[in-house]
Amino acid sequence: MKARHTNLCESREVGKNAEDLEASQRGHTQQAGHREQRAQSRPVPLKSKIDSMLHRTSAVLTRLHPFYRWRTVHLVAEREMSSSKDDSNAAGGQAWILKPPLEQPHPWGPVSLSLRLSGGAYPLTARLQYRVGDALTEGLDIWFVVDSHTLHKKIIHLPHDTSWLRLVLYDSDTNLALESCHMRELGRAHRLASKVGEVALHALKNPRAVRVKIRKAIAMFRRGGIKAIRDRLQPNNAYAAWVVAHDTLSDGARERMRASVESFSYKPLISIILPVYNVPERFLRAAIESVRKQLYPHWELCIADDNSPDPTVRQVIQEYGARDPRIKYIFRTTNGHISAATNSAASLAQGDFIGFLDHDDELREHALYAMAREINLHRDAELLYSDEDKITEDGVRHYPHFKSDWNPELLLCQNYVCHFTVVKRSLFERVGGIQVGFDGAQDWDFVLRASEQITPDKIRHVPQVLYHWRVIDGSTAKGTESKPYVTAAQIKTVQQHLERIGDNGAHVESLPLISMLRVRYAIPNPEPLVSIIIPTYNQKALLSVCVDGILNRTNYKNLELLIVDNRSDDVDTLQYLDSLRTDSRVTVIRDDGPFNFARINNNAAKRARGAVLAFINNDIQVMRPDWLHEMVSNVARKGVGAVGARLLYPNGTVQHAGVLLGIGGVADHMMKHARAQSLGYFCRAILPQNLSAVTAACMLVKRDVFEQLGGFDEENFSVAYNDIDFCLRLRKLGYLIVYTPYAELIHHESISRGYEDTPEKVERFQREFNAMQARWGKVLQRDPYYNPNLSLQRHDFGLAWPPQSIVE
Repeated sequence: MKARHTNLCESREVGKNAEDLEASQRGHTQQAGHREQRAQSRPVPLKSKIDSMLHRTSAVLTRLHPFYRWRTVHLVAEREMSSSKDDSNAAGGQAWILKPPLEQPHPWGPVSLSLRLSGGAYPLTARLQYRVGDALTEGLDIWFVVDSHTLHKKIIHLPHDTSWLRLVLYDSDTNLALESCHMRELGRAHRLASKVGEVALHALKNPRAVRVKIRKAIAMFRRGGIKAIRDRLQPNNAYAAWVVAHDTLSDGARERMRASVESFSYKPLISIILPVYNVPERFLRAAIESVRKQLYPHWELCIADDNSPDPTVRQVIQEYGARDPRIKYIFRTTNGHISAATNSAASLAQGDFIGFLDHDDELREHALYAMAREINLHRDAELLYSDEDKITEDGVRHYPHFKSDWNPELLLCQNYVCHFTVVKRSLFERVGGIQVGFDGAQDWDFVLRASEQITPDKIRHVPQVLYHWRVIDGSTAKGTESKPYVTAAQIKTVQQHLERIGDNGAHVESLPLISMLRVRYAIPNPEPLVSIIIPTYNQKALLSVCVDGILNRTNYKNLELLIVDNRSDDVDTLQYLDSLRTDSRVTVIRDDGPFNFARINNNAAKRARGAVLAFINNDIQVMRPDWLHEMVSNVARKGVGAVGARLLYPNGTVQHAGVLLGIGGVADHMMKHARAQSLGYFCRAILPQNLSAVTAACMLVKRDVFEQLGGFDEENFSVAYNDIDFCLRLRKLGYLIVYTPYAELIHHESISRGYEDTPEKVERFQREFNAMQARWGKVLQRDPYYNPNLSLQRHDFGLAWPPQSIVE
């Protein structure tokens, strides 16, 4: 009792002390409140009011600064000396490093650029290169045209952390000098007003261009109604809406697919191979469930756990194995990485075909149905792949990859095949399965080795999104920079493939900024003679730039130049052509017949001596000295029929990066008017690839192949489409067409002959348009190097609304 009483007294004492402390705190609080009231009642000093007002004004001005900023930076230009490492200098470009005055930052954001030059021949192409932050690489470019000695207020946009500027002017006049250069930073309000004024002024100065756009819109409406207009204007970030509208299965579609399976004459068992290692439980369950939900019932799931430390992985696998007899599994006792684990899973397979699934990805519910349907349509198929997209950790679909059909050239630069891949089990076993030692590129290596064992007609592309690639931290779906060993494996993969197919002189290197590869091919020894054929009509200024670039600024020297003068009557041009006759490399041919591009080139080809024919327009300007070396090294390869170059407009935007069939009813250039530095759809603007056609504005062809085809079709395609028709005839004989972006030139399009804007030209163009559709109609409707889910109303690989075909 005593102890209890003592504790009670102590607790009372503590309570009393707490009450005293609380009362004391209330008193202090009241006193502080009284002091605050007295302070508020006293007048605020004038200095404090001024400081407060200035602070608020500064905050407002800081917020408004992007709208009204107006800083002028007079840049100091330091001329660079020519260097063999500098392609622009070697190809007629003269360069200056632009620096702001001391202690001033580089200009950034929207800026107005002004130049004052002396010397030079105009118009000329300018290239402003910039470096961001501390990056050591250049290549970020802004292209524009300089029309006279003074360039006023060219609006460009520079990143906020621009740290280096370099101006290159492409002109053969060595007396060209940059006298002054300054940039004025522009606010958003000024930029918007300038843009509105620019559009209005352009419309006033070019009413014909406005009328042309209106006519195109009307023609588009007549061909495809309001959907065609919407397709043309559809933004590229509309995939979520596209999925809802065109890629969501209905209950009716599911029932039709299930019923269709019963009509299949061949119901192959498809073994899904799933290597697993320490994957989060929710992703592993999602992957397994995506197989169990398949509408096609003839499957088995073969799982190999690569000795995962997490015991949950084993528990989940065993749980599903007990629930579904179609699920087999094996637990490896050592960690062998993905290649060994995949082979372990494949050892369980009994199916006619094998499909590959990663442990954190998902299959669409109709993935196996679509593959089985394709196998029934093409019974000799041995390697199949589909389109794919990515999903977030929460399952949100994005970033779809609508792929080309079999494209061996593109496959040397990137593993575009990737997911979902299905292979005949006998082929898998014949090539020895997945090769150990290529982790990070093991699937790329497997596809290349498998393709070496079969003919291209046994490789099938299913143009549907059948696979969701999970984007999580550490996944290559987020980029290979998370796995630095991948690049080395990729290079080894492609290099060994080239050696196996006999291309021993080729060299593979990495493009680190985009995690892709480049292959440099060797020139045959001895170097083949290249006969360059240039039809021309007047335009001495253009022709001289073209000829000078070929004769004096091109590294490849074993060439001859045949210039076909088609009825030139300009005195300066005729005198210039006469002056060229003294050069032993040049032959000038006079042609007084009516303009027929096909006939002119065919006749010149008969007089050419080279093993390689190069068809070049007279408005082509050389930018890089290695352009012809790049094209010859490609056209000399086995199976290649023609090679096309990357052509830019004088303002630096893309004029030609290969040809896509179907656009405009026949064909047009892909990535047209895109910025030169644009990567394009999955880097296709800047990677070599096979295409259906390339333009004869700059095209190389083997002489014997040209003669085998009988040259261009003079009768049906005198001006338009002769190059497209020629390339399609090449492909029909089994030759490949290669586009290489590493041969880059400027194309002053249609300056010599003008546009199709007279009744006679329009009538002739329509006749040739009809001839193309009559000869190649079905071929034009489905370009194998494009995708039916992509638009035929755009040049930039935008989504088709709706797709050309939906397969159920």
